[in-house]
Amino acid sequence: MKYILSISLGLSFFVHSDDHEEYFEPNVAEYYVSTFKEGKDMEDMMKWAEKWTKWAEESDALQDYRSAMLVPYYHSGELAHDFVWVGISPDPESHYAGNDHWVNNGDKLLSELNNILEQGNQTIYTWQRTVSETPDGQAAYAVYSDCKLGDDVSAEDVYEAYFAYAKAAKDLGDVAGRKMIFPGAGTSSNWDYDYVQLVTTSTIADYGKNWTNFWSEKAGEMPELEALQALGGVCENERSYSIIPVKN
Repeated sequence: MKYILSISLGLSFFVHSDDHEEYFEPNVAEYYVSTFKEGKDMEDMMKWAEKWTKWAEESDALQDYRSAMLVPYYHSGELAHDFVWVGISPDPESHYAGNDHWVNNGDKLLSELNNILEQGNQTIYTWQRTVSETPDGQAAYAVYSDCKLGDDVSAEDVYEAYFAYAKAAKDLGDVAGRKMIFPGAGTSSNWDYDYVQLVTTSTIADYGKNWTNFWSEKAGEMPELEALQALGGVCENERSYSIIPVKN
């Protein structure tokens, strides 16, 4: 998952910790790295996605599944792909119920999809945890980074500090949504990181405005940011995607 990445699609839940802080509950997501066959393009994919959505909405098995397509914007080009299909479920049980329905009932749609996309590309299953949401809960722009934890620092340590930072940042006008993503099945064998950091905004323009209104003027003096940075670790390989909603 070195070059891939989640978005807020209305699947965020709060869980209370022992100290009564309202943290978000983890959910799961799948990522399909996709490339078009010769002569096919996003117009063909959008037509297929419309048919898939109509089919998915007819089944209770996919009622909690949310999906979108991530279209590369700023990226290194090291992993050639045209888009990434992302699907989010509230928990593994509902996610695999949806997989079961797709495998047993989606033959016709799969055959049509195989006429549009090359086969054999990477598919990744992940756990992910929301840190903060955009003001309207939507996402149109996503920036991913691969991250390593600091020495003797746990993912929970980072989450708690990141949550405190994001909460304080929101009070200062920050409008970004954030997630920590933990890749599982399908992860590249040479991926040498601990998690993926995701930052989203409701529009592409909001990402730029956030730099002007928050990062450049207010973020540097936050004690919560200092506490987060004190945990060490590093995030790199930044890349961004525009987001096309499919099923909300």
